[in-house]
Formats: sequence, structure tokens, C-alpha cells
Amino acid sequence: MRIFNLINYLMKKHIFFVIFSIFMGVLTIISNVGMLSTSSILISRAALHPEVLDLMVLIVAVRFFGISRGVFRYLERFFSHDTTFRVLSSTRRWVYKNFNDNYSEGHEGYKTGDIYTKIVKDVDVLKEFYLRGIYPLFIAILTGLVTVVVLSYFSIPLSIYYILFYIGCGFILPLALFFLSRRLIQKESQLKEELNLILLDFLKGVVEASIYSLKEEFNDKVNYLMDKLSEIEKKKNFINAVGDNLYSLALSLLVLLSLVITAPLIVEGRLEGIYYAMVPLSIMASFEALIPMTNVLYKFKEADNSGKNILSIIGIENKRGNNRENLNFSNNVIGKLTSQSSLSIDYSNDIISNCNLSVNNLSIYNSSKKFLIRDLSFNLPYGKKIAIVGTSGSGKSTVLRALLGFVNFHRGDIKIGGRSYSQLDKEEIRKFFTYVEQNSYIFNTTIRENLLIAKDKAEDAEIMEILRKCQIDTLIKELPDKLDTITGQYGFKISGGEKQRLLIGRALLKKSKIVLLDEPTASLDTKLEKKVVDFLHSSIKDKSCIWVTHRLISMDRMDEILVLNQGEVVERGTHKELLALKGRYYKLWSLQRAEA
Repeated sequence: MRIFNLINYLMKKHIFFVIFSIFMGVLTIISNVGMLSTSSILISRAALHPEVLDLMVLIVAVRFFGISRGVFRYLERFFSHDTTFRVLSSTRRWVYKNFNDNYSEGHEGYKTGDIYTKIVKDVDVLKEFYLRGIYPLFIAILTGLVTVVVLSYFSIPLSIYYILFYIGCGFILPLALFFLSRRLIQKESQLKEELNLILLDFLKGVVEASIYSLKEEFNDKVNYLMDKLSEIEKKKNFINAVGDNLYSLALSLLVLLSLVITAPLIVEGRLEGIYYAMVPLSIMASFEALIPMTNVLYKFKEADNSGKNILSIIGIENKRGNNRENLNFSNNVIGKLTSQSSLSIDYSNDIISNCNLSVNNLSIYNSSKKFLIRDLSFNLPYGKKIAIVGTSGSGKSTVLRALLGFVNFHRGDIKIGGRSYSQLDKEEIRKFFTYVEQNSYIFNTTIRENLLIAKDKAEDAEIMEILRKCQIDTLIKELPDKLDTITGQYGFKISGGEKQRLLIGRALLKKSKIVLLDEPTASLDTKLEKKVVDFLHSSIKDKSCIWVTHRLISMDRMDEILVLNQGEVVERGTHKELLALKGRYYKLWSLQRAEA
């Protein structure tokens, strides 16, 4: 229910528009009641052949209610949608801010499609909850109360029957239909999520699907899911059809009951005959407020499910140090999160004076409580170089992702320039780093545009100089479109080694203080690797560097080497010191020399 607390708070921020929208919605229904009521009275009175002047008030009233109904409906739609989009905007800012701050790659069980669904589709569901859930509920309640008061003027028993039928049709019947179809809704949601994942996986792997002839398998899966969804839809439609018929039957019975109750009153002279048609028409018009009520419970359920999805993916139980930081939904905290100013932190008067980096007793574990990193500590004074080496799965890359804020740490602390990460905005932290990973993303656009991501105002001469040092300028010059060559989806039009050199060039275009290198030369042959390594060292000689690798090349240039095994530092020192130890590092180094 935490997500409802958030939405309620956001609604309170726009309380004037919320109340005005609901008020306009009630007036719309009342205007419809008034128009049908006065029309029936006008027709009944006109049948008695009175003077025309006696009908003028009723004629004006019919025209007034007819015009006002359209005006109130327009105002209700305008302000309700305006308020809804305001709330949606604030909710999106809150979700994306928290996703950016709290999501950790240490989460298990989430695929790309899961994340896409949760942070896009589920946020939009919250908009529907406000527009299709909250509004109709309040409008139905207020309309029913007003109509009961009006009907009680004519007949107390009739008003009692009305409220019973009104509650039955507007609240009990939708509740019964919801319980009948909730399992279908849950199954439908699961099937749609599975379908979304399959479609996304296919789109991402469309090239591989074509190469390995997986289209038939994909079609079979999609058709199977679509058939299941069709079956569920038929069952839901049947339940809704039964509900609609019961609703119409109940309304017809109430109209008939109103005629039976008011007929004796007219015979006895306690009620004028001109009101005989007005009462049932007023009842029918007021039931317009109940039409959206069948969807209210569905919207509440969808919003609850979407809220749970959102909170799970952004890391509701965010942990730093030894403290668990549960999201606080108090007015002050949410107000900060939803305000524009909270989205960017002003460091203009508090610039980090240096880029000394320190990691103190850092521990990271996954959702299974298995340690990825355990009690890691090191200092990186500005301008120094550290290498982190070890076999695959030892936790090397996790260290870099923790430094960038992509993985939440559970114990310990990281400081940059003497400031703890808990005091800094993640986007501001990432400005200090250049990150080159083994599988960086290549966009399906030109080579130039892929490089300009790092420095949008870089000139072609500067770009080509960087590419020359990365040993890829010759290839670019031989291409027909040169820098305007399209790389293809995930860069499939260029080889792995060429892509890796291109990524290194892109990273080095960025002006940053600390360079993080994660297996930057893994796709290169030995001869080319030595040239690129020399270029990298010359390019970062005035910067700090953390070099993650399992290929021990030019390690003598490092100020310190950390040897990781299952997330723990088992050896540390310079290249010369570690060789003298004749431990794990020495074995790795000796093995690679033998293979060379």
C-alpha cells in the first residue's frame, strides 16, 4: 500500500484541482438529472395546454441544464486530465530518481524486459488508477447522496429503495464481478508480461533469430500465448456481459418500483401528476455515475500490483553501510523527491576539491546473501594506478560497478575527495569517471555519433587523432562513408576487436579524472594489445586509473595490484613484490608467459 501513500500525497499537492475536478464531475451528472427531470415536467405540463408563459421557466431550465452539462463535462475532463498528468509527471520523476539512486545490478531474476515493463508500463498504470479509479468513486458517492436527498422530498420509502439499489449496482455488483474474474486478471497479467519479454528478446536478437532459424519457434510461442489471452478475454467478456445484464435488470426493477410507489401518491393527491415521469427519469440519469464503477476495483488492483513491481525494481530495501534505508513516505521526504529541485543537486558552492578515492571495508552480496565482495579496502590518490586481477567470477567488475553506483554496497563506504557516496548524487559521482567495459554498448548509428556521446563538440580532427592512437584510423579511412558509416545493431557490422578499440576511443574523448578499465583489450590479438595498452597508459598518465583484467600485461606500470579470489583480496602489492611472493599472482603470470 506504500504506492497509494505516494499517490495520495501527490494528489494533495494539487488538491484544488482534484476537488474542482470531482465537483465538476458531480455537477455534470446533476445537470443530466436536471435536464431529464425538467424535460419530463415540461412535456407533462405542456400536455395540459397551459399558457406559453407558464412554460418559459421550464424551457429555460431545460436549455440551462443542457448547456451546463456540456460545459461541466468539458471542465471536468480538462481539469481531471490536467491533474492526472501533473500527478503522473511527479510520479515519473519520483520513480526514475529512485531507480537511478537505488537500483542495483546485484538484483537477481530481473531481465531487461522486466525492468522496461516496471519503469514504463507500471508507471502509466498509476495514471489510470487516479483517472479511472479515484475520480469515479468520489463522483458516484456524491451523486448518490444528492439524488437521495432529492428523492426523499417526494417519498422516503422510495429514497430508501433507491439507496439500496444504488449501493447494490454501484458497489456490491462490481465487487462480486471482481472476485469472479480476479484469477483471470492475474493470469492475463502474467501472460502479457511473458509475451512482452518474448517480443523484447526477439527484437534484441533478431539477427541471431534469423541466422539460427528461430522464427518458427518464436511464432509458436507467440501464437500459444495469444490463444491463451483470447480464451481469458472471452471468459472476462462473459462475466462482464452477465454483470451488464444484472445492472440493467436492477435499474429496470428500480424504475418500475418508483412508478409503483409514486402512483398511489398521485391518486391520493400528495404528489402532482406532472412529477410521475420525472422520478424514474431522475433515477435513470443518476445511475450514469455508476457506469465507471465496474472498473474501479480493477484499477485499484492494477495500481497495487504496479506499485509493488516499481518498488521491487528500484530497490525498496536499499542498504548502505549497516543501516537499512526504507523509503520514507512522509510529506517532507516525498516533497523533496517529487520537487523539481530534488532532481539535481547543486554543487556550485561545494565543489569536490580533489579526486582522491578511498574504499573502506566494502562488502556486497546478492539477493541470496552470497558475497560478491567482502571487506575490500584500498586508497587511490589522484594520479595513481591500481590493477585488480583475478580469474573470472572473482568480483573484479563488481568493484567498478559499485564505484559507478550501479551496484549498492551493504557494508563499508566509498569516498571521493573526502566526501562519502551517501552525501553525493550518483549522476554527479559518475561525472568523475570514464568507464570502458568489455561489452560496452554500440548504438545503431554512425561512428561519429557513437563517439560524440562522450564529447558532443569534438571536431573530426580530434576524433581521428584518438582513433589513430587506438590503431583503428586506417579502417575508418578505408570505409566508403568514413565517420558516417552506420555500425549496425550492437555494432555487428564491425569486428569485436574494432568495436573494442572504438569504445576505448569514445571513452578517452571524455574529460574525466578517474579512468575505470574493465578488460579493455580482451578482444585484441597480442601484438595489437601491446600497442593499445601503451596508448592507454600514455593517455591516462595524468589521471587516476583502476584497471581490471585477467591478462597481466604491463603490470609493472601499476602502483599497486590487488589479487581477488571469490570477492576477497588474497594478495596485494607491486608487480615485483607479488612475483617475489610466488603465490596466486605468480602462478597467473607464469601461466600466461607459458601460453605466450
